[in-house]
Amino acid sequence: MPGVNVLDSAGSLLRQTGGVTELMGMTVGELRSLMGVGVATAGRIVAVAELWRRANDPPPGDVLETPQHVVRAVRVFLAAQPAEPVHVDTAPALLVVVADSELRLRRVVPLVGALAVQPRRGASASLPAPPPPRVPASAPASAPMTMHALVAATLHEVLYRGGSAFALAFVPGDHPERTDELRAIRDVLKLASTTVGLRYLSTVVVTEDDWAPLA
Repeated sequence: MPGVNVLDSAGSLLRQTGGVTELMGMTVGELRSLMGVGVATAGRIVAVAELWRRANDPPPGDVLETPQHVVRAVRVFLAAQPAEPVHVDTAPALLVVVADSELRLRRVVPLVGALAVQPRRGASASLPAPPPPRVPASAPASAPMTMHALVAATLHEVLYRGGSAFALAFVPGDHPERTDELRAIRDVLKLASTTVGLRYLSTVVVTEDDWAPLA
């Protein structure tokens, strides 16, 4: 921005976009809609974001050729998370397994707030809602996502992580009854992914001792 120092300019961009993560995920066209951002500045921001992603990208992982490979990636991710106390009534979690154009694993990303948890009959209303099972929360979730928001968040995560394909993994915790909701999510995502050039792979349900493809 002409006549504005670098720190003030950066602060203005962050306020307009909502934060670093949102800024780094924007396209040139989206950046140009911001106040004080021209073509050259937008191009530089996109270039810096791409360099940052490449520098921080994990090395290519295993090839996700089958649902079994997706399950293996999910189990490795979950095993790396802190274990919850055994007495905790764990909430369901939805994970996005991101792959590149050659179906090599890039990241496993938890979608925070994707699934609502209804209080069980007889449960104390004074107890706080438990966190998803062994899945780190990257942001607070005050309310469950709408279907539109969930689809948008999933596609954004895949594109932002440089993915070309993705799978979904449902970790039911103590709420296995959520599979009907998951089928609706899967069906919408299968259609929506084609509109942005992404490949949908599969959806799996992963428990502590077993797994199954979502029928």
